[in-house]
Amino acid sequence: MERKKLSLSRRLSLGAMAAALTLLFLYASEVLTGFRFLCAALSGLFVIVLTEEDLFGTAWLCFLAVAILGFILCPDRMSWFLYVALIGHYGIVRRFFQKFITVPSVRSIFTVLYCNLGTALGLWAMYTVAGVNVLNMLPDIPVVVLVLIVEAAFFLLDILFEAAANMYRKRIRRFLLR
Repeated sequence: MERKKLSLSRRLSLGAMAAALTLLFLYASEVLTGFRFLCAALSGLFVIVLTEEDLFGTAWLCFLAVAILGFILCPDRMSWFLYVALIGHYGIVRRFFQKFITVPSVRSIFTVLYCNLGTALGLWAMYTVAGVNVLNMLPDIPVVVLVLIVEAAFFLLDILFEAAANMYRKRIRRFLLR
């Protein structure tokens, strides 16, 4: 499908739709504690609609709006920290890497490094800003195993985002942008 420039009203409505769905899943991740990580990961997927249409400014505004509203509306801020530290802007930065880094192995290294940086900053913020003792939250397994699990989760997150982007391009885009 050929790309055409979207009108301001179309860009605003796509941004508002992405923000509303993101906020809904972020709130669901706070309320449905058994599905916390699944709903939190799914909350970051809606920005794909904006990034696939090259609406990076709208995507950043969506992230900012959800970060502010999520802070106000979410009862427990654990998923909110996860969203702000990594998942909320991961789709935007991932698409940026996709556009400008053409070598897949180099792009994978950059996305994993970006995830590690976001995780480190999120843990630091939880500890310093929110006063949450992160060490007490960690499971009773060796740190090396925990790091390997987290790295595998980053690769799964990347696979999930790629599958969602493909589904959007192949199945959803033509219905959404008629």
